[in-house]
This record gives sequence, structure tokens and C-alpha cells, in this order.
Amino acid sequence: MSQTENPETNSDERIRKIYVKDLKLGEGIHTVFRAARKEKHTSRGGKSFLALTLVDRTGEIDGRVFDNVDAADGAFSADDYLLVKGKIGQFHGKSQVVIDRLERLDAGPIDAAEFAFTPAPLPAPVEKTAPAAAAHTRETASAEGAPKVHLSRRLAKMLENPQVAQALDVLVAQLEKTIEERIHAKAGLPAPVRTERPPRERKPRGPRVEHKPRAEGEASAGKPEPKRDPSLPEGLAFKPFNALVGEGEKPAETKPETNNG
Repeated sequence: MSQTENPETNSDERIRKIYVKDLKLGEGIHTVFRAARKEKHTSRGGKSFLALTLVDRTGEIDGRVFDNVDAADGAFSADDYLLVKGKIGQFHGKSQVVIDRLERLDAGPIDAAEFAFTPAPLPAPVEKTAPAAAAHTRETASAEGAPKVHLSRRLAKMLENPQVAQALDVLVAQLEKTIEERIHAKAGLPAPVRTERPPRERKPRGPRVEHKPRAEGEASAGKPEPKRDPSLPEGLAFKPFNALVGEGEKPAETKPETNNG
């Protein structure tokens, strides 16, 4: 592990900038990054390691230091530029640089724009317009109401089947019998004696007849309209009820009294 105190150890090595987007798994690198973040952690086995985020203008990648952790942690701070030597590995499906040696560089001759990376913003949620929202509401209401209508139609069609209706009658009778037996058992009474009755026979329904309202002035088919009594005044079409009753009653015949004495 080379630190800033010994920069001469890297003077004979050729340094070539490799961008994050061009890193390949298993590749050995010796290039420059900006250390955006660093944190010291302890593994489950109790061994310390240094976790840092390496950045350039094309992206960012995790870095890990497992050897000489304390020396590496004290060699640089966040946002320093580092000359990193290591190998590209992978952990939990994510690429990372396993760092063998690092060195803090002077920021003077470095172009900061080459190491400035801004993650792409998350897409904003799409707001639905009023017509789209209304259409979505109608579709939701239709989707919620469709199963209920479909189920009611299926049940109605099933009940029109005489065999299904007969089976339902048998089931209801059995349930009534079971409930009655349990009630008697809890009350300490003997089991009720029930006479089995045959299930009702249901006749298939005939076609439905629609009754249309008769238009005003339309005569009933096959029934002649009653004729008006010409002896009535113009304002009356038929004789009053009292008059009809009076016509039906005939005066009683009175027999002449005879004197038999």
C-alpha cells in the first residue's frame, strides 16, 4: 500500500486514465479517481476494511481496501483525488475496485470537470389530465362492477336448472335438521323426529311476456267499446250508479185487502 509520503514508488509506472464506464470485470487498473465518500467498517469476522466511492465524469464505482486499512484511512479525505491501483471484482452482483495501493494527488493540475458526476434524476410521476382521470375512474368502476354482474347472472341461470334447485332444497333441509338437532342436544331434549318430505319439483319457467301499456284511445282487442245511452244528458257518458241501482229494484206488488169477515 503506497501512501502520499512515498510518491516516488509510482514514478516509473505508466498511468492511463480509465473511465468508470469502461471498466471490465477482472481487469487490473492504475488510474485516477475522485474519492467522493469513505467509511471504515468491520466485517462479520471482526476484520476492518475501508469502503469508498470512486467517481469520474462517466459514473461511480465502489472501492474496498482490505490491507493496511488504518494507513489508507489516514492518507486521504473525502473529495481528494487518488491514484488507485487494483483489480475490478464483483460483490453481490455489483462491480467494485479491490484496491492494492492508493496515493493522494495534488488537485492543482487536475481538471475538476473530468471528475464531476451527477446521477440522472428519477423520472417525475406523470399527472393524469381530467379526461384521462375520468376515463381511469370509469374503467376502474367497470372492472369492479363487472364480476358482480357476471356472478348474479350465473346464479340466476343456475337456479333456473331444476336439478340445481332440487339440490339446494335438499341442502337447506339438511341444514335445518342439523341446527334443530344441536338445539335439542344443548337443551337436553331427545332428538326431534322429522318426516322426510320429498323435494319440491320446480317447473321450468316459460318465456317472459312483456305487457306494453295501451295507448290512449286504443281499444282492447276483441272487446267492443260500450255504447253511450242516448237518454243521458250531454255531460254524462253513462248512468249514475244510483240510477242503475234504482232501475234494478222493482216495486213490490200490493194485493188488495179483502174482508173475509
